[in-house]
Amino acid sequence: VEDLEDLAAGLRAEGISELAVDLEAHNYRSFQGFCCLMQISTRDRDIIVDVMKLRKDVGRCLGPVFADPNIVKVLHGSNGDVGWLQRDFGVYICNLFDTGVASKALGYESNGLGHLLEKLCGFKADKRWQLADWRIRPLHSQAIHYARADTHFLLYCYDVLRRELGASGGLINVWEESRKISLTMYEKEMTSPTSFYELYKRMISKSGTLTERQLSVFAALYEWRDRLARALDD
Repeated sequence: VEDLEDLAAGLRAEGISELAVDLEAHNYRSFQGFCCLMQISTRDRDIIVDVMKLRKDVGRCLGPVFADPNIVKVLHGSNGDVGWLQRDFGVYICNLFDTGVASKALGYESNGLGHLLEKLCGFKADKRWQLADWRIRPLHSQAIHYARADTHFLLYCYDVLRRELGASGGLINVWEESRKISLTMYEKEMTSPTSFYELYKRMISKSGTLTERQLSVFAALYEWRDRLARALDD
């Protein structure tokens, strides 16, 4: 906890103007998933935070940094990260630049981070770690290397993309699209008395319609499964 507090204080004291950020989350067989790792890169260093261990302190320590409008937060494909930060830590991003939005605006062949790093930095990520179980501790050294690379090059990519967008006239639009993503509010998926109906509609074509009695059983089973899945996080 002390190291996290020192990190947050240091980031603000250094007067940095931009941060590269990424998250690794666990979603497999989890009802809503949870963050396991946070990667932060400045112009000078890479930091990896075990947010499972420090979960209750992340928002308190890093929330003000992420909300600081004087610091650009550079993320790639940030839609999921914005929601995860809110859901797990109560952290909100102010002043976001999404390199995924930028690469799309520039018409790159692919908008994935792997393609961006290879195209602009000549770095090829080891895809074996793309679907790694980030809950495992201690983390394998190669997993740490993979995670670190996600943000290590991102500020350089940010510089290149801004220059290209400035030349093409698309920079303002990317800033605006990034701003809209940052304003997205996380809402936990809730169950209503009619939630079962979406699943039922998808199944009609396969199983045919149900009688009124069968439908009431289907609704009850759906509600039971949802309640159990939440309780077990499975």
